[in-house]
Amino acid sequence: MKRLHLFLIAIFFLAAAQAQQFTLVNNSKSKCRIIIPEKGNVNEIQSALVFQDYIKRISGVVLPIVSDITGPEDNEILIGNVNREEYKNVPVDKLEKDGLYIRNTGKKLVIAGGTGKGVLYGVYTFLEKYLGCRKYSSAVTYVPKQKTIILNPIDDMQLPSFKYRDDFYPDVINDPEYLVWHKLDNCFGKPDSGNEWGDFVHTSDELLSAKEYGESHPEYFSYYDGKRHSGIDASWQPEAQLCLSNPDVLEIVCKSLQKRIEQNPTAVYWSVSQNDNVNYCRCPKCTELNEKYSSFAPGSKMYGTHGDDMYSPIGSGSFLTFVNKVAERFPDKIISTLAYQYTRVPPKDLLPGKNVNIMLCNIESPRNVPIEMGDRSFCEDLDGWARLTNNIIIWDYVVQYRNLISPFPNFQTLQPNLKYLHDKGVTMIFEEGNPDTGGEFHELKAYLLANLLWNVNADVNKVMDDFLSGYYGDASKMIREYIDLLHDRMSKSGEKLIIYGTPVEEKETFLSDSLITTYNKIFDRAEKAVTESPEILEHVRKARLPVYYAMLEIARAEKTGKRGAFIAGENNKLKPNPEIVNILYNFVYLCIHSNVSHIQEGRTTPQQYLQAYTKFLTDIPDTN
Repeated sequence: MKRLHLFLIAIFFLAAAQAQQFTLVNNSKSKCRIIIPEKGNVNEIQSALVFQDYIKRISGVVLPIVSDITGPEDNEILIGNVNREEYKNVPVDKLEKDGLYIRNTGKKLVIAGGTGKGVLYGVYTFLEKYLGCRKYSSAVTYVPKQKTIILNPIDDMQLPSFKYRDDFYPDVINDPEYLVWHKLDNCFGKPDSGNEWGDFVHTSDELLSAKEYGESHPEYFSYYDGKRHSGIDASWQPEAQLCLSNPDVLEIVCKSLQKRIEQNPTAVYWSVSQNDNVNYCRCPKCTELNEKYSSFAPGSKMYGTHGDDMYSPIGSGSFLTFVNKVAERFPDKIISTLAYQYTRVPPKDLLPGKNVNIMLCNIESPRNVPIEMGDRSFCEDLDGWARLTNNIIIWDYVVQYRNLISPFPNFQTLQPNLKYLHDKGVTMIFEEGNPDTGGEFHELKAYLLANLLWNVNADVNKVMDDFLSGYYGDASKMIREYIDLLHDRMSKSGEKLIIYGTPVEEKETFLSDSLITTYNKIFDRAEKAVTESPEILEHVRKARLPVYYAMLEIARAEKTGKRGAFIAGENNKLKPNPEIVNILYNFVYLCIHSNVSHIQEGRTTPQQYLQAYTKFLTDIPDTN
């Protein structure tokens, strides 16, 4: 009797589940139609078109799109704020701006979202999570083929871990679909893309230019070493900062900002921030402000950005005082400023204005361990700023800028860092990757960060393996083997990993001669596994570029010996090592073939690298 009772219960739940199944496509035919609001907005209409397009790609079926002024029927896909009873059950008040909601009632499929792009995010989430589609990169999209699509019960509400999620990579910047598929923001996007930023960072020279005012008004610029510094450096950048205590500087900056706002009136965030150098003003009035609001004794803190170049910060007294005054002039805008390098330390007895955003940067943090473990000083500064304001965006750094193609094993820190920031109440993140084309694992890192910015608790290993399988095919296990070995050896070395490091610094640790030999053997196996798949083979070869680059840079530094760029020739004279020459040519060709734009941040194209390295090889050193 008990068995019969359990059997009947099982039958009941099975029948209930089947009753809630929704048949989207049956044997390449469908009774469904897409419903949108009669006065649908751009996001709702775009969402319907995306849904229609991908269902066609998957099944060959074109679903009609109709307005909600038509009478309700079964088999409807309701997209957006439609006039249907089912929409009344959508938790609209919880979705805020970017939240999404997907529900299968058995008779209808509901996809809704918050006031921003939530509904569009809902459609792409549905395609990925429930239909198996993927957008691995701007060039690699996976769409499965299915003649029949039957949906099981769905009741899925998702809210982002961070309200602002910027993943600074080429696909995010240049591919509109990649941007919305991965539910990201883009600070450099056009206003109609949803970008709320006017100017972003390092804007002092844009608002008051050294080229324009340097000669006529040197008093507008930093005073140090006994004089004003109002010129520009060799790269045509301002050599110093503004003199923030000068009242004329405030008037000019506000006037310039007003003109920029008039050109882009819908933008909400406007940056009034320091130039990218540490040459701040030491004039008596600026110094007085910095000392007045300093939360620490002079010289008690030392920061280093590029490794050994330690400097003492001054705090943000003069700059935040200045920014607060600017913010008072523009109460309907949010004025963002940097807490960066010398201004990173929060002040005492000085609060950011209500409409002031603090962009706190962790450029000094090591990348071999999570920030919480490796940079307690930054954590203290974050806590300090959090006591003053909740309007904070974190600028995080995730690549090696001095050598963009060098092996940089920091995957194991991405999730712990974001979890730490999330737990601290941070709601806005800018992940500075590599905006130039190319770079070490740039597609994978952009993909992982996008997933973590949306859901900081995502299964990062599952996400990585999914990407590797889709992007590297039969070579995915070998690529994972290389990544794991690289990270394991870096971790065991105990060496500090910084964003301005070089492969030469790691030649005895995770880039030792024996390990590079092992890495190459792994890549040999990976290439062999996908020989018959040209596109995937190119992905594998591109993934190998950092190993080649490490070999080339170490060879250039060593010059001679087992790993050197030169070997003994006739009459005991040195000559270029044929193996290194061959690697150089392969490296540069693969860079050009895979559209790598720069070897270093913003400079050194592959062609320039070839020219410089070739010159180095022709300047044969003396054997002594």
